[in-house]
Amino acid sequence: MRYREALAVGARERDWSKLSGFNWSVLLQEQPQFADKCAWWKLNGFDWSELLGEQPQFANKCDWSKLDGWDWCGLLQLQPQFADKCDWSLFSGKSWMALLRAQPQFADKCDKWSELNGWDWSWLLIKRPQFADNCDWWKLSGDDWGLLLVYQPQFAAKCDWSLLSVKDWSKLLSYQPQFASKRKEV
Repeated sequence: MRYREALAVGARERDWSKLSGFNWSVLLQEQPQFADKCAWWKLNGFDWSELLGEQPQFANKCDWSKLDGWDWCGLLQLQPQFADKCDWSLFSGKSWMALLRAQPQFADKCDKWSELNGWDWSWLLIKRPQFADNCDWWKLSGDDWGLLLVYQPQFAAKCDWSLLSVKDWSKLLSYQPQFASKRKEV
């Protein structure tokens, strides 16, 4: 239910209590003037992340304990000023990968580098090659290498070329033909 539908429910029934936390989050993102009617306790972590991402002025109403690592990840991607309220221990390797792609300044808070798998590393390094010193290169599969090298060919010296399948080679060479000499003939 989008904000117009949520507003219609509240106005039609004159009973704002019928709105869920999600409805409130959606409504207040676009119509913050209804904040005085909000049942704040109904908002869960995801609702808060979405709402504060668009309307940070409601931070004083937030129950921060409701946010999990993914909720924090989403919020900090949009509103990094809330980092001082964050419980970093809630983050998983995957939520760190997503956050660091958007907000690399939080790298010093990350204690889950070892939880990143090959796919996580390829996606992180595509956008943020500065984190290469933290990478467990042995975790990357042929598919991960094929993807990474399309966007970041400077990592070729680290690649175990024997991991790449025919499909991986096909994809890689269509973007980076200079690696053709690395392909062993079968």
